[in-house]
Amino acid sequence: MRELVGIDVGTRSVKGLVGTFEDKIRILAYSLKEHSTRAMLDGQVHNVPQVASTIRAVKDDLEKKLKTRITESATAVAGRVLITKRGRSQLEFPAFTLFTQNHINTLEWNALYSARNLLRTEEDLESWDYICVGYTVTRYLLDGIPIDSLVGQRGKSISCEVIATFLPRVVIDALVSAFDFAELKITLMTLEPISAMDLVVPQDLRKLNIALVDIGAGTSDIAISKDGTILGYGMVPFAGDEVTEAIMRSLLVDFSTAEDIKRNNREKISFKDILGNSKEISREKVLDIIRPTVENMVLKVSEKILELNERAPDVLICIGGGSLTPCIRDLFSKILEIPSERIAIRDVNSLGLVVGKRLKGPEWITPIGILNSYFNNRGFVPVEVWVNGERVRLLDTGIITVSDLIISAGFSPWLIYGEPGKGITVEVNGSIKVFPGERGKPAKIIVNGEVANLDTRIKAGDEIEIIPGERGLDAFVTVEDIIDIVEIPRVKVNDKEYELPVEVFLDGKTADRSTLLYDRAKIEIMSDVSLYDFLRTIGIDIGSKIFSYSLNGERRTFEWKPYIIYLNGRMIEDDIKLNPGDTIEIVYREHPKVKDVLGEENFGRDYTVDIKVNGREIRLRCGKSITLDGKEIDPASPFLEGDYVITSLYQPILADVLNYIPIEGDIQFIEMRLNGDPASFTSPIKDGDEIEIRWR
Repeated sequence: MRELVGIDVGTRSVKGLVGTFEDKIRILAYSLKEHSTRAMLDGQVHNVPQVASTIRAVKDDLEKKLKTRITESATAVAGRVLITKRGRSQLEFPAFTLFTQNHINTLEWNALYSARNLLRTEEDLESWDYICVGYTVTRYLLDGIPIDSLVGQRGKSISCEVIATFLPRVVIDALVSAFDFAELKITLMTLEPISAMDLVVPQDLRKLNIALVDIGAGTSDIAISKDGTILGYGMVPFAGDEVTEAIMRSLLVDFSTAEDIKRNNREKISFKDILGNSKEISREKVLDIIRPTVENMVLKVSEKILELNERAPDVLICIGGGSLTPCIRDLFSKILEIPSERIAIRDVNSLGLVVGKRLKGPEWITPIGILNSYFNNRGFVPVEVWVNGERVRLLDTGIITVSDLIISAGFSPWLIYGEPGKGITVEVNGSIKVFPGERGKPAKIIVNGEVANLDTRIKAGDEIEIIPGERGLDAFVTVEDIIDIVEIPRVKVNDKEYELPVEVFLDGKTADRSTLLYDRAKIEIMSDVSLYDFLRTIGIDIGSKIFSYSLNGERRTFEWKPYIIYLNGRMIEDDIKLNPGDTIEIVYREHPKVKDVLGEENFGRDYTVDIKVNGREIRLRCGKSITLDGKEIDPASPFLEGDYVITSLYQPILADVLNYIPIEGDIQFIEMRLNGDPASFTSPIKDGDEIEIRWR
């Protein structure tokens, strides 16, 4: 059965375990060595050789106890160095787009890139000095609406939010260097709060709202579980060392002596101060000295718990050597306002998971958690690869790809996909239009001399060459392009739709269609055309026609409008400005007739007179005669240009009737009556008259 080694490098000491796994964790050997100097501060290596010396001492002790050589080990990074940031990204498209995995990768990488940039803007840190150890997408949006997955969807805008976790390179590098100095290879690396949480709060208990606090020497690490998952991690830089330093300041002793006083549970404690004076102090007095510091530490840890959890947890579990600090349970109960019976100080024996060598105290939970993570392979391995000739360290979680390298190392997504050209945004008649630049050309990826892609697996020592993608061209947009995509105002003419002529104004000045646009340009497309001008543009000449002619030798002209125009149902006599959506109806007039041009007042009506003579019906023609160029014409005939002559015909009189009745022999006397009254030859007659003529 394989023996696994786990080493916890803490602020005050280094703890090592060797164990095997059956039903429980069997501890075969353990070792604890304190740093001879303050080589670590707040969980971070400050003196690599000194820390390496302590690690080597633990390694040598374990080898001596087991009588075997140890060459590799698992370890953990302090939770205080973990930084979590939220990132957001949004991509806009000018038209409805089918979204593929490549779109989603770009979106997520942009969000991760924005989260990494927050390290610099919010934490004043150099973002490229941090390794991304993982990220989670918290939500996707499609055109502003939340959605579970974007792949296969269509839209014009996609966005996402991520939570990304980062570790400082310097912390990992220093820890790896310390193990290298101690001639140990790190085979798995985890985070202290994660390893402790996996051991103390197993998956089936994470439905409960539990806060786990690991109070060490330099830091107090916090992990929160809720609804079956880990809600968050946090750290407070207040722990056992602050209590020790309070004793140092009060009693004027060195750090080592203060540690001894803190740990001593006797009623009377003897010690020497820095001046060599022998002194004695009661345990009660020591508690009075440390109580303000302990209260401050508990207050700060409680505030961090409330910040992460947004309320007091249901259960609080304390581990780590600092959890043995007197009064700590009562103080947590008071500040968090939870019953003291819901606050537990857990040690190794309370877990029921460990057999073999007996370990006492809560300070051994994290080392056992590291061993547990090693067995379950829950962690990562620091490996080195070569990227464009430079050595890059990343964290191997089991299977690593080029994509993992890019995320971990913090490469810009545009390095891979090629930065798109600069787009422009213009305002068109009050609406915003976005014109993206040309898509960039993707990078070329070569792994160990072979063409590769983002999914290509890599391993320690591989040589990766990334030939950066090329930037796309900037957006090139003219006024003509705008006109092609906007709704041009239209009108209807006799049920057929036409576009109105438009004028284009660029920031208030007239622009032609070839004008190149720039970012944030303001475009106004307007139509300012009159009815008559527009009709001429579509080939309809609504101008009047002038006829020239002569009447009885006098030269004259006649103006004739061949159309009747209705605008939105109303007859239009004069020109008028058109508006978008207007409806125009054009009614074509019949060609004018002679009588329309000359007018009835000039020639009268061409008519007949129907009368009765001695009971017999007779029709007489009268009025005026009209000729065009010497030929008699009908007044109702179409008007043509030429010379018109109107000849008058006299008013019919009774004598005209004699031409229509027979007269036989010599007439001695004629008697005439008009409508029963006596009449003469010159009596005028009209339509409907009745005439009687007698002769002898």
